[in-house]
Amino acid sequence: MKSISVTRLRRARKCVLGKPLSRGIGLPVAIFVITVIAAFVVNMGYLVQDNASGRGEQIQTARAQLIAESGANLALSQLFPPSAAPSYTGYNCGSISSPTGLDNDPGMAGCSVAVSCSSAGSSPNVIYSITSVGTCDNSVQSVTVDAM
Repeated sequence: MKSISVTRLRRARKCVLGKPLSRGIGLPVAIFVITVIAAFVVNMGYLVQDNASGRGEQIQTARAQLIAESGANLALSQLFPPSAAPSYTGYNCGSISSPTGLDNDPGMAGCSVAVSCSSAGSSPNVIYSITSVGTCDNSVQSVTVDAM
């Protein structure tokens, strides 16, 4: 009789209100959660990598813009030397040359600038147009300044 009650006890543990208990659900859930987290980590890695390459391009574009602006400012200084202020007579685009040495700065290593000048009109109403093209690696930026 004792053996019958042990069997009933074992059966009672396996059932609650006549329904069998679920067993073994923890392992599939754990595998699913680990898979989802692993996919999330891999995608975050790709996102960080894309962000880093985008930052590099953004930096090169900013460097090219800065060297183009510097070239335009130096060309304006050559066209209208501060020592000749305020008369500025007898100057023309022939006095402008592309600045050199801007890439000596470690922040501008690998960059170059080309400056061109054109003029329109007749004296004293001459409009000078200075175009400066800055290049850093594969990034090219252009600045145009008009002066009278």
